[in-house]
Amino acid sequence: MNAPKPYGLYLFQKHSQDHKVLKELLQFLRSTSPGKSHSFSYIEAETSLHPHLSLGENLQLEVGFKNWKDFEQNLKPEWASLVKLLKDPNLAASRAETWERFVVSLLKGLMIPSQNLLIDMNEELLSPFLIQNLKKSVLQATHEKTVFLASAHSSLWLDCAHSLVNRNEYQFEVQTLDPEILKKHWAA
Repeated sequence: MNAPKPYGLYLFQKHSQDHKVLKELLQFLRSTSPGKSHSFSYIEAETSLHPHLSLGENLQLEVGFKNWKDFEQNLKPEWASLVKLLKDPNLAASRAETWERFVVSLLKGLMIPSQNLLIDMNEELLSPFLIQNLKKSVLQATHEKTVFLASAHSSLWLDCAHSLVNRNEYQFEVQTLDPEILKKHWAA
C-alpha cells in the first residue's frame, strides 16, 4: 500500500548562497530510493540556460511551441503568473536579469515531464516579491513532482517544507516537520 505523499518539499540546508549543490541533491535523491532510476530537472539562476538563445527559445527548446502568443494561450493557469513576469521573451539569456533566467529555468522544470525538481536557490539574486511568487509555484509543483529545494536561508522556506535535510559528513539527516501546521498556515 502506498503512503500518501507528504505536503510540501524537502528543504536542504546549504552552507552558503553561492555554493552549488547539484551533486548533494542527487546523492540525497538516490539515498531516499536506492536502485530506482530518477528523472529530474535542475533549476538555478546562473548556468541552467543556453546563453546565446533568447529566454523564449530556451523554453521552446524544452517545451516545444510554435510562437510565444500560442505558448501563453495554452499555459496552465498556475504557470501564467510566472510567464507574465517576463517582459521580453526575445531577450538573449546572457543579457537577461538573473531573476528572469531563474523564472525561465523554473518554468522549464515545471513543464517538462520529470519526477523530481532540484532547486538550487540563491535568494540574494531574487527580490522578496519574486520569492513569494516562486513559493506558490513550487508548492503547486509538489502535487505532481517531488521537490528538493536547497537554500542557505532555510527559514524563508520552512512554511513550504515537510522535511528538513542536513548533511553530516557522509550521512543525510532528515527531520520531519509537522504537515498539519503547514497546511493550516498556507490555507489562511
